[in-house]
Amino acid sequence: MRLLSEMILILLLLVMSSFAYSNSVFLVNDEDNYHLAHQVDFLLDDSQEMDLEAVQSAENWQSVTRNIVNFGFNSAALWLRFELQAQQSNEYILHIPYPILDYLDNYSFVDGMPLEAVRTGDARIFDSRVVDHVDFVFPYTLAENQILTVYLRIDSQGTLDVPLRFLSKENFLNNNNDQIYFRGFVMGILWLMLFYNLFIFLSIKDHVYGFYVLNIFAFLVSSNAYGGGAFQVLWPNFPALNDYVFPIFNGLSQLTSLLFMMALLQVMNHQRWYKYYFLGLIAIVSTFPVLGAILPYSTIVPVQVVFSLLVYSSALCLGLHLSIKGDRTALYFTIAMALFMLGLVSSNLKGLGLLPTNFFTQHAYQLGFFIDMVVLSLALAQKIDIARKEGLSAQRENVKNLKRYQDLYSESVSGNFQVTAQGELVSVNTAFSQILGFESSSELMASNIASNISSISVNPNLARELLAKLHSHGRVVDFEQQVYGKGGRWLWVSLSMRPIKTEDGGTEFYEGSLLDVSERKENETLREQALRDKMQTLEQLVVGICHELNTPLGTSITALSYMKKIISDIQESQEGVEMTPEALKQCLAEELEVIDLTEKNLARVRDLIHQFKHISVTQLGYQVSVVHMRSTIESGLMTLQSRLDEMGVDVLVDCPFDLQLNSYGDAISEVFHQLVENSLDHAFLKTEKKSINIRVCVIPGQIEVQYSDSGTGLSEQGTKDLFNPFYTTMRGFQGKIGLGMYLTFNLVTQLLHGDVVVQQPKQGFSLVFKLPSHIE
Repeated sequence: MRLLSEMILILLLLVMSSFAYSNSVFLVNDEDNYHLAHQVDFLLDDSQEMDLEAVQSAENWQSVTRNIVNFGFNSAALWLRFELQAQQSNEYILHIPYPILDYLDNYSFVDGMPLEAVRTGDARIFDSRVVDHVDFVFPYTLAENQILTVYLRIDSQGTLDVPLRFLSKENFLNNNNDQIYFRGFVMGILWLMLFYNLFIFLSIKDHVYGFYVLNIFAFLVSSNAYGGGAFQVLWPNFPALNDYVFPIFNGLSQLTSLLFMMALLQVMNHQRWYKYYFLGLIAIVSTFPVLGAILPYSTIVPVQVVFSLLVYSSALCLGLHLSIKGDRTALYFTIAMALFMLGLVSSNLKGLGLLPTNFFTQHAYQLGFFIDMVVLSLALAQKIDIARKEGLSAQRENVKNLKRYQDLYSESVSGNFQVTAQGELVSVNTAFSQILGFESSSELMASNIASNISSISVNPNLARELLAKLHSHGRVVDFEQQVYGKGGRWLWVSLSMRPIKTEDGGTEFYEGSLLDVSERKENETLREQALRDKMQTLEQLVVGICHELNTPLGTSITALSYMKKIISDIQESQEGVEMTPEALKQCLAEELEVIDLTEKNLARVRDLIHQFKHISVTQLGYQVSVVHMRSTIESGLMTLQSRLDEMGVDVLVDCPFDLQLNSYGDAISEVFHQLVENSLDHAFLKTEKKSINIRVCVIPGQIEVQYSDSGTGLSEQGTKDLFNPFYTTMRGFQGKIGLGMYLTFNLVTQLLHGDVVVQQPKQGFSLVFKLPSHIE
């Protein structure tokens, strides 16, 4: 009976709802995105006590006549309703991109059958939302021709702005990705600008940069609080913070904007009437962060919104006033403030319901501030450039008072010279002559080089290229060129030149300096080659690791897939005809084989990862201690003694008994272990006489170790690739993957601070490595 009465009540409510509804059913498809406004009815509940049953039977519903659903700041509870019919079966989304609504209740019906009510809002914990999203997102699954009826109740201290978007899930995800990329780009650039200018502030201690950084930080916090991102990430279980964070940091944003503007435009440095006007504004705005923590959200936020227009419009007027007077920094500021005002006004008009909610109005404030900060960074750069030019001007004045020619020709260690526009040398100093191999300046000036500077260059067009660079750039700095010196030897030099002007502005001659950079060029070549070798080794290491892990992991995945199929077959057989004991036994046997195969391959992966970990010598926990060299060598051979005896290999160790080092003993022991193990694996496969010789010599500050065996030796390619990762001729045999000698090289060169050289003996294999006898 109770069930019957509840069904009758539901039917009565549905009938009443159908009679009360004024808008016709709106047809939707899964290709278009719908912005609902005229399709929506609204009802304002001043008492805030009406429930769903009451509003369904109410007769004072009205249709939304504008293109937006926005009722501004309103103390009444807002009820909305609309009805949609799906033309295609699909998953749909009701999206409300205004995340600061305090209370939002959703009552939905599909073909008259009620769905579970959703009560959410930023005054409730974030988990009250159906979908983990900064906005309010309500998913629906509708079949073809099904009718969706939605009732929404909204109650908020802020503006009753309820933008309604209805679209397919696929379209929503695509649009959502665009929104995420946009917000990520804007916020990422702002965070980057914040830290960049923070480092500048910490370096030069200029308070302009300090206010700039505080302004960006206050905006980032208030913007993320307004956009819902901070609630989602930082305090999802403390919704009460939403009523305080935005007004507090919005007030701080206005305050720091004023302070930054006054510092940038140097308002306090001039006795103008507007100085006291802006001081008064600062006095008022400085109370906003405190009032944001005391007054209700619905009271302080409208005040801040209105006052922000006064603050930023006043700043814009001041920037325009100073720009007209020729202040270039103020010009940048004016452009930035005008763009920011455009975004601010658009955002405020949207909040007051005078503009629709779309991508531009929704992000106008953030976008305006972003452009504002970018342009203001140019203003700061202009400020730095002015200071730099002032410094350069003072420096030039000082340089004019120096005894340039005396320093140029008598005291300079660089090769200084003067040359005409035709390339003829006017004069050179001693250093210039010595760099080219001449004993004196007079000897060089007597040679054919004096007639044209191009005669010393490998490039016959040197003079023409230098003149072209001088004409286009005004000077030449660090122009590298290969030249010939006395006797035909060649070297690399760096040329720097500048014109010497006459009083009427013409070029009298060019003066410059020449530096021998042969060693630098050689070092650059060596560094480039080392970098190429390093990248090649790294590439080989990465490819090798992937190759070694791919097979066992792929086999394990295949085995698990097969096991999953077996289990699925058992489940299907249990649901149908009973499985025979023989079939069950066969399935269990196959499962055990799969488990055994998977276990072996995963154990292989574990062993591989253990070997990969040993590639880095910093991961092995070696400690510096006093090392008895002979005992350390014997320790490295101890674990291989059984193999040595079995293969009949003689090991001869020639090492002073009293030799001690201050070094990494375990690392040295590991080096000898790897060398001997490598010989046992590769050297004696086709050799009858099997021996290994280890000879240790003491040299000042170092020890020299010569290791050799009587095996088959290395090929030319093997000698070249011996220390490369994953080089081995026995890949797969007993788990060999070719990292032993790579680890040996890393231990000797990185941890032990030594060097190693592979030799080419007539018989067998030999290498020599040197180690310092004392490591701190």
